[in-house]
Amino acid sequence: MLDGKHIIEAVVDLQNNKLLSWQPIKDAHGMVLLDDFASVQNIINNSEEFAAAVKKRGITDAKKVITTPLTVGYFDGKDGLKQDARLLKVISYLDVGDGNYWAHPIENLVAVVDLEQKKIVKIEEGPVVPVPMTARPFDGRDRVAPAVKPMQIIEPEGKNYTITGDMIHWRNWDFHLSMNSRVGPMISTVTYNDNGTKRKVMYEGSLGGMIVPYGDPDIGWYFKAYLDSGDYGMGTLTSPIARGKDAPSNAVLLNETIADYTGVPMEIPRAIAVFERYAGPEYKHQEMGQPNVSTERRELVVRWISTVGNYDYIFDWIFHENGTIGIDAGATGIEAVKGVKAKTMHDETAKDDTRYGTLIDHNIVGTTHQHIYNFRLDLDVDGENNSLVAMDPVVKPNTAGGPRTSTMQVNQYNIGNEQDAAQKFDPGTIRLLSNPNKENRMGNPVSYQIIPYAGGTHPVAKGAQFAPDEWIYHRLSFMDKQLWVTRYHPGERFPEGKYPNRSTHDTGLGQYSKDNESLDNTDAVVWMTTGTTHVARAEEWPIMPTEWVHTLLKPWNFFDETPTLGALKKDK
Repeated sequence: MLDGKHIIEAVVDLQNNKLLSWQPIKDAHGMVLLDDFASVQNIINNSEEFAAAVKKRGITDAKKVITTPLTVGYFDGKDGLKQDARLLKVISYLDVGDGNYWAHPIENLVAVVDLEQKKIVKIEEGPVVPVPMTARPFDGRDRVAPAVKPMQIIEPEGKNYTITGDMIHWRNWDFHLSMNSRVGPMISTVTYNDNGTKRKVMYEGSLGGMIVPYGDPDIGWYFKAYLDSGDYGMGTLTSPIARGKDAPSNAVLLNETIADYTGVPMEIPRAIAVFERYAGPEYKHQEMGQPNVSTERRELVVRWISTVGNYDYIFDWIFHENGTIGIDAGATGIEAVKGVKAKTMHDETAKDDTRYGTLIDHNIVGTTHQHIYNFRLDLDVDGENNSLVAMDPVVKPNTAGGPRTSTMQVNQYNIGNEQDAAQKFDPGTIRLLSNPNKENRMGNPVSYQIIPYAGGTHPVAKGAQFAPDEWIYHRLSFMDKQLWVTRYHPGERFPEGKYPNRSTHDTGLGQYSKDNESLDNTDAVVWMTTGTTHVARAEEWPIMPTEWVHTLLKPWNFFDETPTLGALKKDK
């Protein structure tokens, strides 16, 4: 709850209509509210000081200026801003009538707005850079689409899944689906029916948080590190799904209801898509002289899209019949771009103009940045008590005789505490959340493999692209390690902490793991960080084709055999 600039946490008993607690929170800032966007635009429109600043840049009609309010970050006072004030930094764009104001940034001009005083308290300016004026509509209005024959996806006998209230059943999977105003879909009470026995896999899974930090130190860029869910609320910014475009035509589109920041129910139409799809062969073998044996792979996808400013994020929870759960994150929309003097790389200023990015259009640089996602996964692998296990393939000398000099073996060991569990992901190793109390029929502990990076279409983010002395590094350490595992505590919900806006230190995973609790045979939460380092290219402008990053949770000795053996029709 926000009272002016003050945060209050209240607990209400809805059944008995009683207030149970009322706790003011000190030294914290709340989220950016939807109403703040309109407030900022109104403040800018009525500011003579701002009108004078844009006039220097050849803009005489300030009403054509579109503002984007952004959080200011934290720089230990070096930015000259009061820490206790409710501030936003405002960067602006010019509406030239092409439907894409993002292509016309008003560079080197930042207004600092105090939301309590409802006024501009500071204008930060750099050298005047002409506003890029090349029309760049992103809706294809000036293009003729080629004729394409229609493609239909039909399910002549109906769906293979059922949706009953908030519960979804597909093949051997059952799970509960709900919507959260901060992190979007919550997938909970996930079970797999193994030959008649419902086995626990995950108590609750969701996006934990994400950050989009930029690497340009200039006046209009140095503070840009968007905590999209923690600062803006990605569930609130859900984008309704367009059938046949954002999801296939056979998808079931679900409306969802969340509470807005005033506590009023807010219905979001077409918030989530659920659909089944063909995904290639599940397995195949052709024995010489024998009939072919192959089975198609089907997947159930739960899709959600959130639009945060210029970027649109697509999140897929993908259930495989073989027990695997995939989580895919896709970034599309419009890149945040910088106005520069250079039109081509042959211009005199091009080298300096592209120091922190790529020239992707005349007078436009796509600035290098990262998309870093963290998923909070409260796994219960066949029960609540689990342990973290490492398996590292190694080369060892051959001591058994014969012509070979070396062997391939695996070093296996438990990772016993939270600080040791925080690791960079090495795709050449294996990390398991294992149940030491349950075995498959061969006597192996049942487990799930944690794979933070299973491929993608942009360079993988191996960690934060910042020096260790940067304040952002100290505030948000979750982005520098791909695997975190902590003992379950109900208040530990977000990798960036509960109130990350202008936070002065790490109140998230860095704090959660500080007490270094044991992970031996306990209720553990896996925090999986993944993402990409985004180096812009011309093919992503004026609108970016979806760029994906993939993660996996994969059964590891969880079953006794191939779980899809004979599951679907074979072609013989």
